[in-house]
Amino acid sequence: MERRGNGRRVKAACRKADIARKKHVFCARLYALCVFSAFSLFIGCAVEKPGLVVHSYPFNPRGKAVLVQHFACNPEISTNLNKGAVRRFGELIALDIQRFLKDAGFQYPLVIAPGEESQGDFLIRGTITRVHGGDVRERRWFESFGYGATEVRATGEIVDLAASRSVAAFSLVKQSSYTWLDNESAVRENLREVAREITAILIQAKQ
Repeated sequence: MERRGNGRRVKAACRKADIARKKHVFCARLYALCVFSAFSLFIGCAVEKPGLVVHSYPFNPRGKAVLVQHFACNPEISTNLNKGAVRRFGELIALDIQRFLKDAGFQYPLVIAPGEESQGDFLIRGTITRVHGGDVRERRWFESFGYGATEVRATGEIVDLAASRSVAAFSLVKQSSYTWLDNESAVRENLREVAREITAILIQAKQ
């Protein structure tokens, strides 16, 4: 009887040790998962890059005629996108700026093609330097971690045509990490965001 009792106690002790070991392994794995998730979230949140706006001279566009030139955009720089769609991005961002200027109370902002002559007081011109479509599957599956982000970069300037000098320069970056939009739609949203920030430069200058 004593041997049987000792056997039961040994088995019970083994079961407790096994449960404790499994619990320890589970906790270790859970901790590792939490660390990985926190790191991934940090990386996803940190990818958004700041834009830069530099004012060279004071200017006031209130009541002035603003020209918006098609931005230069080489479709070959684009990645994970239909290059045929990217071909019109330079014109589309100019039209977005025109629309936002009208909404902000600017009278008759005019979109012009490169080389086109037109009368105006200020000219907005620029270049789209990066167009990345990201990965829509990664955005949808890892939405909280910022993977698969799109990215649009644009540089340019605002020129005082009467003085023949640049009064402000900008370098802007926009990304879309947390969206279920397809690559092209997400990039178009980035273009609109860049256009909105360029418009904000003129809105602040006329206040």
